[in-house]
Amino acid sequence: MAKLYTLDEKLLTDAPEIRVKDKLYPVDNRQKTVRKLMQINTDQMDGSQVSEQMDQTLKLALGEAAFAEIDKMDLPFPAYQKLFELVMAAMTGEEEQEIEQRFQQAKHSARA
Repeated sequence: MAKLYTLDEKLLTDAPEIRVKDKLYPVDNRQKTVRKLMQINTDQMDGSQVSEQMDQTLKLALGEAAFAEIDKMDLPFPAYQKLFELVMAAMTGEEEQEIEQRFQQAKHSARA
């Protein structure tokens, strides 16, 4: 008898959310959005436009209106960086620590 693999209904319907202050923002983690995100990351591998990459990622994941709202908050950069990491984790299903470690490695490599 062949093995049967199925996708959990929760994986198909539950979208992750990020809380910023007292507001919840849904994160678009659909495969087409994540593919666009991967393309942005590949196109900007040299690290010269990290802030632009972060902005584009948040716009894709949260939508233009939510991004504009968050941008108006003028968050401290460490908070903005953490938000980026949380969104990446929510989009890819990875643990937050994995994303943070990869981000730090990329930042260190860009300096070298």
